[in-house]
Amino acid sequence: GGGTVPGSVVLIAGEPGIGKSTLLLETAGNIAAGQPNGSVLYVSGEESQAQVRLRASRVNAMEQNLLLASTTDLATVLGLIERTRPKLAIVDSAQTIVDGISGGSTQVREVASALIDTAKTLNIPVLLVGHVTKDGSIAGPRTLEHLVDVVCQFEGDPETALRMLRAVKNRFGPTDEV
Repeated sequence: GGGTVPGSVVLIAGEPGIGKSTLLLETAGNIAAGQPNGSVLYVSGEESQAQVRLRASRVNAMEQNLLLASTTDLATVLGLIERTRPKLAIVDSAQTIVDGISGGSTQVREVASALIDTAKTLNIPVLLVGHVTKDGSIAGPRTLEHLVDVVCQFEGDPETALRMLRAVKNRFGPTDEV
């Protein structure tokens, strides 16, 4: 549909191990390769920089303009976004970034709100990973889905290579595309 909307926040949700991080890291590498005058920031709260770098190498996402960081501190994430002013920021994941002391669903909402404010203020698109619980709902408060601009559900059988990324909410276009 023309790419990411500047200042938008897109929630990519899916079961653990379905491939969210791999897909987004590969996407980050592809976008970084096409940005000679800009960068893409990938922040992982789940893996160390060495682990992310290894995955990036495995999926051929190693690009000079791809900036990798590993932190769970919200202030650090926001500072990195403000300092680097990337063309795209990816935060993996909403459930691992904390603002002071972790507080469950309230914490996820606060992290998402801060990222949304930063995205809109700096006009930078942000892709935010969200985990899915055993019952199939996005972990954290239901309001998380209402806060973001787009919600995409990553689905598929973990035993096969076939995956679908389905839009279930899109303030900027239709949701009937896969």
